[in-house]
Amino acid sequence: MISLAEFKTILPEVILSAGAILVLLSIAVKRSFMTSYLLTLITFAAALYFLTGVDGRGEMVSNLFVIDAQGKFISGLILCSSLVITLFTYSYFRNVKEETREEYFVLLILSTLGAVFMTISDHFISFVISLEVLSVSLFALIGYLRHKGAAIEAGIKYLILAAAATSFILFGFALVYMSTGKMNLHELSGFVGAGTPTLAIAGLAMVIVGFGFKMALVPFHFWTPDIYAAAPTPGAAFVATVSKGAAFVFLLRLFYNIGGLNHEGIWVAFAVIATASMFIGNWLGLRQQNLKRLFAYSSISHLGYLMLAFLAFSQRGVEASSFYLLIYFISMLAAFGMIIYLSGRGNELEMVEDYRGLFWRKPIAATVFTVIMLSLAGVPLTAGFMGKFMVLSAGMGAKGLFLLFVLVVSSTIGLFYYLRVIAVMLSGREAALGSQPETGRHSIVFTAVMAALFILLLWAGIYPNAFLAMLG
Repeated sequence: MISLAEFKTILPEVILSAGAILVLLSIAVKRSFMTSYLLTLITFAAALYFLTGVDGRGEMVSNLFVIDAQGKFISGLILCSSLVITLFTYSYFRNVKEETREEYFVLLILSTLGAVFMTISDHFISFVISLEVLSVSLFALIGYLRHKGAAIEAGIKYLILAAAATSFILFGFALVYMSTGKMNLHELSGFVGAGTPTLAIAGLAMVIVGFGFKMALVPFHFWTPDIYAAAPTPGAAFVATVSKGAAFVFLLRLFYNIGGLNHEGIWVAFAVIATASMFIGNWLGLRQQNLKRLFAYSSISHLGYLMLAFLAFSQRGVEASSFYLLIYFISMLAAFGMIIYLSGRGNELEMVEDYRGLFWRKPIAATVFTVIMLSLAGVPLTAGFMGKFMVLSAGMGAKGLFLLFVLVVSSTIGLFYYLRVIAVMLSGREAALGSQPETGRHSIVFTAVMAALFILLLWAGIYPNAFLAMLG
């Protein structure tokens, strides 16, 4: 049993659970896309409201969860992202033919619930259960479009790979438990050292493999482009942001608590994965003609950058990781939001060539998309630049100067495919002026959200102190 005080600290998660049930019951009474949409918005807004009243001073809840400043910040980031994705979902399904659309919101709430619980988990059991809530809901989100064969195939792929990844993580946790007899992260504090049992190190190696799949780090990244390309665009946005962010936060909690990065072999393993993710993600992105697949390889490289802050193994690394996650979430949500915004009824603009001459047809939209691409590339005066600067600052105090060199070189490679998208939007003036392709119908709220994301990208790049203060 938990106390009333503990119950209040997990009230946002309770609201999410109740919201999922409420939306499901509303569907059972009468199918209404608008009702499900509004109930989902209210659920996320209420969870955010009560999250602001949670004290993030490291309070334990039932020995399974810890409510600290980092968990509160990332939980808020996940809830805000899910709120934005809900708005994307409404606009997306207004332009996509699908008979049953209401259940998508139930799956979205459940996925968010699993992700939020992952960020505050302090126990192997609570993490695995949260991970399964996220994964099972997410494979249904990915394969939701029944009329689209590729989406169903992508959902099955994700289901199989998610099961394999969870198996690695579970077996790794089991080996750690066999060696230590403990499953709480705070009880495992600092157990990795000179005399760490080989069995425990083998378990941590399996955990790294499992998280490599979950976060799509090289060489466990092969599923990512197929999932992004085939999934509904809001679902792809969720996988790119919330799913990967939640997994990263628990990975950071685990290895920072146990002192795992003090072990040279573990540090080197993460360094090799980070290096490969940065180089291969950007290198393969150069060849992509499908914009969603391009974003998939972009996300692989960005997770590689994020691992640099992780490898700093310091409080500064934690702050840099949180800030980079914030910037990454904003940039990716804005990128997928622009695909939805510019796509017409039954005509999703997935190929880079679909955006040829966009500047001459829709100069404002093209300008916004250009800033998003520049932010993902890490160009100065955008949020992406400040995110990479924070990562570099954290890494300078660590022993990974080579990794910082890799970040700079790989970012330069990535710059080419981001600039290619911008170049396509600027080209083809004559053809663009003679054609006006159909665009989708979007609410004023959706347009306002896209404008807000655009402002945040510039604000965080020019004046990041306001965002850094939230990490304190």
